[in-house]
Amino acid sequence: MYFPRPYPDELTSSLLIRAARHLGVPYDKLVKYLTGMGRKRVHFTNPFALQQIAKATGMAYDEILVNHTLYPYVTAFMSRRRREQIRASLVATVPQMRSDFNWLAGAPWSSLACRRFCPQCLREDLQQHGESYWHRSHVLPGVYTCTNHSSPLLGTSIALGWCEPVRARACPSDNPGIEIDLPLSRHLLDAVACYSKEALDGKLSARLDGIRAHAQEVEELGVKSSKGRITRCLSRQLEKFYGPSYLSSAGLSWLNFRLSVEECPALMTRRSEATAFTTLQHLLLQIFFENFPATTAQR
Repeated sequence: MYFPRPYPDELTSSLLIRAARHLGVPYDKLVKYLTGMGRKRVHFTNPFALQQIAKATGMAYDEILVNHTLYPYVTAFMSRRRREQIRASLVATVPQMRSDFNWLAGAPWSSLACRRFCPQCLREDLQQHGESYWHRSHVLPGVYTCTNHSSPLLGTSIALGWCEPVRARACPSDNPGIEIDLPLSRHLLDAVACYSKEALDGKLSARLDGIRAHAQEVEELGVKSSKGRITRCLSRQLEKFYGPSYLSSAGLSWLNFRLSVEECPALMTRRSEATAFTTLQHLLLQIFFENFPATTAQR
């Protein structure tokens, strides 16, 4: 049976939208066929039914996983062992509600927790392919700009996670686009977008040691005396640096969700595997240390 192949940087969820149009079948029926569970909708950012999609497209499973899901981004700062565990768990017939991926849509829901696209990419996709599609790099948390064109992304009224089938099957060209108020300087927003794209492309896995090395920089902030003081001071500086508007729009909290007693900035600098924190938290900490002068830290 004919089945379209994914375009560069296309999410598998986007591929299914286009496939339903190419095949002339309702989107929900295609989802039901692939999942075998009678589902009429799937989570937009979570990987699911990857073996079935690989078989339908004639592509290797790992090619689909690495190039057309957000798996590389989610696992960017994890050990090889942890990455392999997640990869193995995704080899399943039915859709997976993976906690590793759930935070991608933003919590709490915000104006940014929606499908987004670059208008220039949209025009180029229509010219090159005759249709539009959803790019992985445009729906990453905290990302407001396109790395290819250095231009602001447009939002939509379509939820990034679950949404009703009638809205789930929309493509970028079906939406006029909504301008998003940028909560940070373009310099910082472009840095977040670039680092996020590197994580998505699998180029940041070795940077975990760099995060650990920032323990010394934390000490240079003058907050070495106690773990609690490191936590309070660093959290305060991070909140001041990024501002509540940006952190809220990205659905980000510095509270470590697995160890609710402490906050993550101090924990992230310890010499242990920092797998309990999201990729966005790692990237924002990296950008903070690159741009924030330690000499001006409040003590």
